[in-house]
Amino acid sequence: MSRFLIVTAFRAFAFCLVALGPAQASTGIALIIANETYDNLRGARGAAAVLRTVERLEAAGFRVDLATDVSAGAMQAALSQLSRSLTEQPHERVVIVFAGHVLNASHGTWLMGTNASQPNVASVEGEGVRLATVLAIASQRQGGAVVAVADFGFPLSGGAGFSPGLPAENAVPQGVTLVRGGAPGITDFLRSLATPGVTIGSLAGRRSDIQIEGFNPPYLTFLPVGHEPVRDADRTAWGVALDADTVASYQAYLAEWPNGEYADQAQAALTRLLNTPERIETALGLSRDERRSIQRDLTILGYNPRGIDGIFGAGTRGAIGAWQGANNLTQTGYLNRDQVFSLAQQGAQRAAQLEAEARARQQAEERRDRAFWRDTGSGQDEVGLRAYLREFPDGIFSSVAQDRLDQIEADRRAAAQARDRAAWDIAVRADTVGSYNDYLGAFPNGAFADQARDRIAQLRGPAEPQIDEGRARATEDALQLPQFTRVIIEQRLESMGFEPGPADGQFDRQTRRAIRRYQRASELEVTGFLTQPIVARLLTEGVLDLFR
Repeated sequence: MSRFLIVTAFRAFAFCLVALGPAQASTGIALIIANETYDNLRGARGAAAVLRTVERLEAAGFRVDLATDVSAGAMQAALSQLSRSLTEQPHERVVIVFAGHVLNASHGTWLMGTNASQPNVASVEGEGVRLATVLAIASQRQGGAVVAVADFGFPLSGGAGFSPGLPAENAVPQGVTLVRGGAPGITDFLRSLATPGVTIGSLAGRRSDIQIEGFNPPYLTFLPVGHEPVRDADRTAWGVALDADTVASYQAYLAEWPNGEYADQAQAALTRLLNTPERIETALGLSRDERRSIQRDLTILGYNPRGIDGIFGAGTRGAIGAWQGANNLTQTGYLNRDQVFSLAQQGAQRAAQLEAEARARQQAEERRDRAFWRDTGSGQDEVGLRAYLREFPDGIFSSVAQDRLDQIEADRRAAAQARDRAAWDIAVRADTVGSYNDYLGAFPNGAFADQARDRIAQLRGPAEPQIDEGRARATEDALQLPQFTRVIIEQRLESMGFEPGPADGQFDRQTRRAIRRYQRASELEVTGFLTQPIVARLLTEGVLDLFR
């Protein structure tokens, strides 16, 4: 099965490097460059004959790369790719073939690209590739390297010290065989070279039109007797694994072919798939409680996970991604171990900061509360009590003030005349400025005169902000707080000095007042009802207290 790889062009029209055979061959790798048509020179007619060796080399297990009618730059690119392949992959043998025009001088020999014209000392490096470079690349596989040159000479007369064709002798690196001759002889040599059990020397001896330089051991075969390329079963199994591109498919290939030709590639693919963000988070094995803690941390930091239920849905993934972006991390929506620790640390720091701010505000509010209580008579008269409750309806002394006012009103009602009391009840039921003025007109010194005037002042004063109690209650009900969570919240409010009453999980009037106190201290909307962020803060602050 063949595959095609397009490589960058280095001339005005496209240069195509074609890789034939498996991505990793069992026998070795071959690069065949056939330059028959030149842009500015007479063509090297017959150079393409070397392409007839492809099928024999493939059958012997070589990976064959072809480059036809290419410039010097494209030849360099193909040779560079070959050099990388020899460095990165365990090819045992390498065969490099060039067919085309050749030029030599005292300072080097060049295999000419199709962009060649009449080179000089300055331009020759851009019009051809040094034979020494090709031999150096081949020397990476000493003892298994063949460089074959089908020499077509050079169609123009030599100038500036240049001569056509290869020189009589060439400096060949140790372990490299240089075969030179015409295209027919080189083609026949290469086809025979792919036969197991033959020696290079015996092949050269069969034809008078080829010569060998460099490595030529008399008894060493290029391909051993009985040589067989990788069986199709390995390649087929690799193709199945590659098409599926899953962890299971690569594991199945490695189980069947642990030392196969593609084992390294399969292992690399496994590493790639196993290191996905989702798999990394799954490997952490986060418990339901740990996931709730992560959601609480996100809430504390201002990222809404849409619930603290231990289930990482779209809301939590979005919140994680937003947090990652704010911290210059890749926004995957999944956490690794370091990110879990970092998020927990940030959540703890923010919770501590919020608690410290709330404590400072609470302390300042308590100081103002106590000062106002003192300045209004410490609850010794009705005017002071009412002034205190108007300023601090949920203050430290609000229960005492309300109890005393209740007693004052009870005493007043007991002492009031029936008519006075009835008139007052009428005014209260109407609860208008007019109704209270009517009462004062009838009882200017009545038992409830001061209350009437206070109420008139309230009705004429700025309107209190209206709280949508139904909506606030519905928001709290939607949280579906279990009994033990309510008890923890009451205990937390008590520890902070907000006096919620008994920690029994029943949110009564005292509890609502404590919640309102907490909301004021935390600069939150004062409703007396809980929201998800408030619950998260209370529970997180409670956990922090355990470690103090």
